Amino acid sequence: MSLITLTDGTTIAVDCNIRQVSIGSTDPSIYDVKKDLLSSVKRRDEIPYLDVFILTHGDYDHCRGYKDNFYQGNPESYSSADKKASKVMIDEMWFSPMIAEAHTNNDEDAYQQEAERRLELHRKKDPNRDRPGNRIKIVGYDGTKKYADLDHLRATPGTIVSTFNNVVQATFSVFIHAPFKEHLNSAEKDKNSTSIVFQARFKTTAEAKEFCGFALFGGDSDHYSWEIILDKTRKHKNDVQHKALDWDLFLAPHHCSWSFFNDTPQSENDEPRDTSLKLLDYRRAGAKVIASSKEILNNDDNPPHYEAKVEYVSKVGSLNFLNTAIEPSKKQPLPIVFEITASGVKRIDAGEKADVLRGLAQGIAAGTMGTTKSGKVATTSESVTSHQSHRFYGEE
Repeated sequence: MSLITLTDGTTIAVDCNIRQVSIGSTDPSIYDVKKDLLSSVKRRDEIPYLDVFILTHGDYDHCRGYKDNFYQGNPESYSSADKKASKVMIDEMWFSPMIAEAHTNNDEDAYQQEAERRLELHRKKDPNRDRPGNRIKIVGYDGTKKYADLDHLRATPGTIVSTFNNVVQATFSVFIHAPFKEHLNSAEKDKNSTSIVFQARFKTTAEAKEFCGFALFGGDSDHYSWEIILDKTRKHKNDVQHKALDWDLFLAPHHCSWSFFNDTPQSENDEPRDTSLKLLDYRRAGAKVIASSKEILNNDDNPPHYEAKVEYVSKVGSLNFLNTAIEPSKKQPLPIVFEITASGVKRIDAGEKADVLRGLAQGIAAGTMGTTKSGKVATTSESVTSHQSHRFYGEE
């Protein structure tokens, strides 16, 4: 699960992985993601809410806990029972039509049903369709054309989105990379290859010409998807004009799987694809790879693949490769936290979180990888507009 928090307090979650056993857990080896989320989001009428929730794809480990921990239905019907359960309201959900083509678990099905409820409000031009809790954005294409009448809600690859929950952001935007039309008719099409892929982009001020931070999110996308992304981004020169492939933080796709580098099983395809290596070469100075996965060992229990870690480390160095399962220790894993300021991307010690990161948050937090927030205004010498952050939660 990932959480992005902007300078004005706007929160954007990417995927979720909340096990019921972790809620209220006192075992230091099991991190209470729900508790951390509740302490990280804002409240409206005492109801905790996210501005935006992005589900990259419907695999269970990317939407686990959605049904039980996030509110679904008419926002006006949020009940005392929902409040007691601390269900988080989602003001705006991002929905890929790829999810609609196959439901394989209850959480994915619940996400699909909530998306359909909201889309139907827009179809009927319901007067409440654009109120918080009913907002929705369609990301990418759909093969069945089921949503062709809702193109005004669609953001396609190559689109730069700067409006989140009906608020235009001057210092944050998202460049959408995938899924592409090619994924609709591919014989190899599966949930992983149709993941939503995007680049989060940060500036210190609206007037700034340069970005101070980039983060790439790719769900479980494989090397086939990244090859298309690289080809199309270069073809349209978006890698130069919009810096759309640059990254300071990279969430290793599919939990540090070899599928980012080549086909699996890895033993039969042990050479990384040139396109994947070229994409990693868009890293900026001090760039970091975050593997949201169990501890990465040199064995056959994968993903994560040890050989994938070796490739990442060869690009960024061992100190800049972070594994959520063992940060800061295997006995007590904590979110991996980054602060994004005019000076760039800086990792924040997780132990400082309670004191330093609980104020007006500015930045991004990545659930599957970890989370990030900015420090309290009172504890920093920088101005509010110069701080943003990124936080990554580990896989439970």
